[in-house]
Amino acid sequence: WLGYFIGRCTSLLNLCISGEESGRDRDALMRGVNSNKSVETFELYNHLDFDVSLLDNFCANNPKLESLTLDGNDIGDSGVVTLMKSLANHPQLNNLSLGSNNIGRVGVGCVALSSMQSCTSGCGWVVPCLVQLDLSYNRIDDTGLEVLASSLASSTTLKRLNLSSNTFITSSGLRSLSALLHSKNCRLEDLHLESMPIGDDGADALVAGLTGNVSVKRLMFSSDVAGSITELGWSSFSRLLCDTSSINSIHKSNHTLNQIGSSPVPRDHDLRHYLMLNKSANLHRTAQIKILMHNLDLDIEHFCVYNLKFLPLLVHWFESGTFCRTHLKVKESLQTFCSRKLSVVYKFVRSMPMLVADAHWNRMLGLVHLKKKMICEKKDIIHEKKRKLDLELKS
Repeated sequence: WLGYFIGRCTSLLNLCISGEESGRDRDALMRGVNSNKSVETFELYNHLDFDVSLLDNFCANNPKLESLTLDGNDIGDSGVVTLMKSLANHPQLNNLSLGSNNIGRVGVGCVALSSMQSCTSGCGWVVPCLVQLDLSYNRIDDTGLEVLASSLASSTTLKRLNLSSNTFITSSGLRSLSALLHSKNCRLEDLHLESMPIGDDGADALVAGLTGNVSVKRLMFSSDVAGSITELGWSSFSRLLCDTSSINSIHKSNHTLNQIGSSPVPRDHDLRHYLMLNKSANLHRTAQIKILMHNLDLDIEHFCVYNLKFLPLLVHWFESGTFCRTHLKVKESLQTFCSRKLSVVYKFVRSMPMLVADAHWNRMLGLVHLKKKMICEKKDIIHEKKRKLDLELKS
C-alpha cells in the first residue's frame, strides 16, 4: 500500500527510503516510486543488492529532480553507468550522492564525463549543474581522481566535493586536484578528505593546488589524518595563507581558506591566526593585516620608482589600516601604529631628497609668482584710481 500511495501522490516532494526490503516487498515499493511524478528530492539507503535500472522510469517521470542520494547500495561501476544514462535529461540536478557504492575507475570516469559543462563524446550523459557531489567511501584511486578533477575543471557550479575514505588515493593523486583548483571556472568552497592518508606529502600536494585558488573556504579532514601531519606539513599550510618572503608574496597569498581539518591546528601556530583572519569577507583588509603583522618597518624601496605620486597612496594605506592594528597577533596601541606610519613616510621621503627639494622650491616659486601677480593687480587698481582722480581734477 505504501508504494501505491507514493505512486498516486502528486504533492510529494521529498522521499527517503532506508531499510533492508527485498524481494516482492521492494519490487512493489519501487513500482510505486516509478509511477510518481512529483518528487524533487529522493534518498535511498542501504539496499545492498539494489538494481539501479529499477529507477529508469522514476528518473524519466521526474524531470524536476534536484537531489538524488543513493548511499550504501553497492551499485558498483556498472550501476553508475546505468544511473548516469537515466539522468541524461536532468540538467537541473544539483546534488548527487553516491557514497559507499564500491565505485572504481570506470564509475568515477562516468560521473566525471557526466558532470562536464559540455560533452564532446556524444553520449548525452550530461548533468552539468551539480552543486554537491559525494563520492565518499568508494574505491577511487589516483587515476580515477585525475580523470574526475580534469572533468570537474569545466564546472562553474560545483561548490562541495566529498572524497572522504577513498583510501587508494595518495599524495600523487591529490596533486591532480590542481586541475580543478587552478581552473578559472572553479567555484568549489568545501573539499572533504576525511579518513585519507594525507601526511606531509599530501599537505604539500594540497598546498600546490590551493595556491592561487580564491574559492575554497573549508578543507576538511578528520583528526586521525591531522595527527599524521607534522610541523613540516602545517608550515606548508601556513606559507599558503601567508608567504612572508616579501610584501608582494603576502599580498598574493591565500586569503580565502578559513578552515583546515575538523580539529584545531596546533596551538600557538601562526596558521591558527591566519585562518581566523581569513574568515573576513574583505580580502584586501585581510592581506593588509598580514602585511602589517610581518613588516614592523615596511621596506618601501620597491615603491620609490613611483616617486612622490605614491606618497598619498602610502599615507591612505596606513590611515585605512588603523582598524587593522586591533587584529594583529600582537595588538598595537594607536600611538605605536602612528609611529610606524610616520617612520615609513619619513623613509620614503628621505629616499628621494632631490625630488622633495625640487617639490619644495617649486612650491615656494609658485607662491612668489602668486604674490607677484597680486602686487601687479593691486598696482593696476591704484593706477586706474589715479587716472580717474586726474580726470576729475581737470574737469
